[in-house]
Amino acid sequence: MTTTTKTTVQSGANRSLRGYFIVLIATALMSLTGILIKFLLVDFNMAPLNLAFLRVLIVTTALGLALFLLRRASFQIQARHLIYFIVMGVVGVGLHQLAWITSVDLNGAAVATVLVYINPTIVALASIRVFGEKLNRTKVTALVLTLLGMILVAQMYDPANWQLNGLGILVGLGTGVTWATYAIIGQFISRRYSPWASLFYAFLFGALFLLPLQIFAGNVLGLGAQWGGWGILFFLALGPTLVGFGLYTVGLSTIPASVVTLIATLEPVFSIVMAFFLFHEVLVPLQLLGAGLILLAVLMLRPRPETLIEDL
Repeated sequence: MTTTTKTTVQSGANRSLRGYFIVLIATALMSLTGILIKFLLVDFNMAPLNLAFLRVLIVTTALGLALFLLRRASFQIQARHLIYFIVMGVVGVGLHQLAWITSVDLNGAAVATVLVYINPTIVALASIRVFGEKLNRTKVTALVLTLLGMILVAQMYDPANWQLNGLGILVGLGTGVTWATYAIIGQFISRRYSPWASLFYAFLFGALFLLPLQIFAGNVLGLGAQWGGWGILFFLALGPTLVGFGLYTVGLSTIPASVVTLIATLEPVFSIVMAFFLFHEVLVPLQLLGAGLILLAVLMLRPRPETLIEDL
């Protein structure tokens, strides 16, 4: 191996390792989402569509203002790429929000969680065609471990968690497809534009998609004078959503989308751990085993210099 090759491999490994940890941090942040949404829906009686719209709107406004003040040039995009931003926003943000809310309602949280995490399989298969990625033995094993882990974490082995119907299954699979769409297009876009600009346009078009639905539903400011609820909503939007999605998108610019989506399956594991400390929810042994399988899958995907050598 030449000195130049060694330098290239080392540089690529460092960049991939940085992206790996960025996605881990993003996943940890986004795992707070379920807990905060639970507070808003239950304690503050917020309508799901209202929550989805205001969450997206706050992110769009805050990020747009930040880019205007700090990186105004980031708003410039090529006209031929506009369709990618529109699809990423409408499908990956707007439709995903609606599908997720509906899936939880029709299927229950456990089944909805498993169905949304079919997205690593979709992304892995699509990446072979779109980006020419290799579906090697490690990735296949990680996919299988992740699926088994999700089934155990969500306690899908318990018949009480199965509230299935045809529409529910279809919508649940739709959550996986919409999230996979965000990841695949996000990888393409974030390697050509600033990840934060990509995030802004995705949420902008997501907000524009949700706006007429929210106007039709009415009660845009559904929290009224519940200032504690507004505080939680702004923290949800600016913390787990803005920073979490932002770092996730940054990760898409440094490591393959198939790896990013697999790492993100740690989100429910992080959520369960936090629920244990915040709500004293007890994990059963099979849930712990499932969490361990997901963690093992993520560790298998850690960047290693020898994997980069194979690709040279």
